[in-house]
Amino acid sequence: MRGSGMSFMDKLAKVLGNVATRINNLRYIMVIKNAFAALIPVIITGAFGTLFSAMVFDSENGLAQISYLRFLEELKPIASAISYVTLSFLTIYAVFLIGIELAKLNKVDGVFPGIIAVMSYLSVNPTVYELVNENQTVIVENVLAKQYTDTKGLFLGMLVSILSIELYCWLRKQKKLQLRMPDTVPTNVSASFSALFPTILTVSGIAAAGFIIKELTGMYLYDIIYNVV
Repeated sequence: MRGSGMSFMDKLAKVLGNVATRINNLRYIMVIKNAFAALIPVIITGAFGTLFSAMVFDSENGLAQISYLRFLEELKPIASAISYVTLSFLTIYAVFLIGIELAKLNKVDGVFPGIIAVMSYLSVNPTVYELVNENQTVIVENVLAKQYTDTKGLFLGMLVSILSIELYCWLRKQKKLQLRMPDTVPTNVSASFSALFPTILTVSGIAAAGFIIKELTGMYLYDIIYNVV
């Protein structure tokens, strides 16, 4: 009986291992895995910033509550800034890296696909807000709320990044969209112009899709995904 049990567990482990291997080899899982592996230093740096802010520089719960270490409280903005530029922008960094990694799989090198992914993601999020203060409505424009850049926006960021880069790479392969420059034009300039129409169509398409969804549902993509998923 004991041997039979071990045999079953071995078979189960083998089956689960095969399933995990297949999932791990899916192109989008590989892309996301590689992107977050590259983000490990950012995440750890942000964690240290948060730790020092709470445990060292805080005057209520940290070392700064000790009278002769009270001067540490003045250094708290340093830790807060570190935490802000890392964890509060994690989605932006992830979108950028996912764009680059996915483009590599599609035989498109360079960091420009990462910029495409970031532009596409930002285009589906609101930048105009109505703030009510003492029965007075104030319209704030050209701002991006924190929830769209920190970890709350990761799922939407990954989705938009994958869609935009797949579309961009497909458009790059369409010869009708490639601008042919004279041989005298430098290679880097020629490459930039060849990406012109795919860039315009990609960002415009993603932005239009976000606008249509907002008009049909009354909610932005972030709200739909965050509330439903």
